[in-house]
Amino acid sequence: MDQTLKKISGLLKHQDPVRRIGAAVVLAEIAPENKDVVKALGEALPDAGQQLSGHILEALQAIGSPAAVPYVMPLLNSQDMAIRMRASAIIACGGSAVVPEIRKQFKESPRQQKLVFIDLLARIHTNETLQMLLDLLFEPDFGLIKETCDAVKRHASGAQPPERLKMHKQVVKFMNTARVKQQERVLTSSLLLLGHIGRPEAAALLLKYTLPKTSPYVRRHALIAMKGVAFAGKTASSVLKKIFPYLEEAEEDIARLTIEIIQRMPEPDISAAQWKKLLQNKHGSARAFAARMLSGMDTADNNALLIELLGHEDNELREVAANALASHKKATPLLLKALASEDNIHITWSLAKILKPHTEAIDKKTVKKFTDLAAKEMLAGKPRYEPLLYFVRNLDPNAAESIMLEAGMAHKKAKRWVNAVDCLRRLLHTQTFNDEVSYALSVCDLKVSKKELSAQYRAEDHALRGFNSLYRHNKEELLTRLKKDKILDTADLYYVGFHFSESAGDERLFGEEILKHVAKTWPKSKEAKDIKARLGR
Repeated sequence: MDQTLKKISGLLKHQDPVRRIGAAVVLAEIAPENKDVVKALGEALPDAGQQLSGHILEALQAIGSPAAVPYVMPLLNSQDMAIRMRASAIIACGGSAVVPEIRKQFKESPRQQKLVFIDLLARIHTNETLQMLLDLLFEPDFGLIKETCDAVKRHASGAQPPERLKMHKQVVKFMNTARVKQQERVLTSSLLLLGHIGRPEAAALLLKYTLPKTSPYVRRHALIAMKGVAFAGKTASSVLKKIFPYLEEAEEDIARLTIEIIQRMPEPDISAAQWKKLLQNKHGSARAFAARMLSGMDTADNNALLIELLGHEDNELREVAANALASHKKATPLLLKALASEDNIHITWSLAKILKPHTEAIDKKTVKKFTDLAAKEMLAGKPRYEPLLYFVRNLDPNAAESIMLEAGMAHKKAKRWVNAVDCLRRLLHTQTFNDEVSYALSVCDLKVSKKELSAQYRAEDHALRGFNSLYRHNKEELLTRLKKDKILDTADLYYVGFHFSESAGDERLFGEEILKHVAKTWPKSKEAKDIKARLGR
């Protein structure tokens, strides 16, 4: 050890705690591979406080020398979990050399200490450490066995590929022993270890234990283990071919585990026919899986299957399909075709909403086609005009307004008053709603009104509200139109005239003019007699 390192190491014994901490910090930074430095750090541990202990352990971990193991081993009993875990990481640097000591202490150690030893062994990827872990699978304590499997799962990913291959072979050899074959619980734990190690070579062996003839307990664990194996290429295709039929089995748990295996495959080679069959599977998890997988593939075949799902009884499938189709650019032509022909009102609404993000891809010719279709359905009074109109409005608001205006006027001409009101009232608060449309709507509202003369009813009457607005705009023109409108009968004009005559000032005079017109035009009517009596007062 050179003089500088010797001086720094010497500071670990200094009376000033700040200098001791400073020395440990420096040694952690430079991490010299020197046994004397390791010894100095180790000897300083017993008398170190919590802060200094942390810095010393950091330095020993940075150096990574097996020589630190004897000094750190007692810390595995620490009440501080962070110190125990750091000590475990340092001891792991000792490799297989630590196994005899751990084996010696393990049996008499308390359970918490055993868990620390198990984690430590799992960090060291050697034959000796793995063998000790495998031997623990025979323990009667099921919780300890679970912790053993979990520890391998935590640390197997840190092993290099050659190390993982050796681990795989060692577990397979262990499984083939007579003692393991006689104990199902040990066998299932071994299967889980193969999955945690994750070598593709495990595929064939794990598949063997997934066969339906296998014990349900073992089979389930084999399927769980397969989730940890990275399948690709020909191996993935082979595995998929053999496990795909499991999705049809009665037990949903088997189907669920099979799905989780397939989901880990980069691009599962599943045909359109298989997807379609899977969408009709008895298990909801299988149907949802198929829908989710199809949602990530924007192809004509997949989009056709997704459109079929819009009418499925399973709400989750409908939502997955709708969200996918809304984002699939290649789905636009199929969606338009479905919208044009679909009769189910609920599916038609879904299609109309799904197409909203597709508006930029739709040409003027298509807009015209659906504008005409919406107008036709609206005139025919078919419910599907609503979603069609919604769709057209998203494409071209002016076209949608034209549909409603034309349909409303056609209904008015045919004296379908309720339908006319429904169409024309939709134009409120639009640029299309001018005085002409307002008058037409007021007339249609008048035709469906009960025409009750009470002040309360008249205050809520849509027809009278419309005429009030038109009166404020141009009362002379309104009066002329009311007198000339052949659609309006005695009861209609009497009701309007009565309403205005109940007001004061010019509105009263306006109402009286309408009433005089009624009395003159229909002199023998009941309304004419009432008017003469009313105006004569």
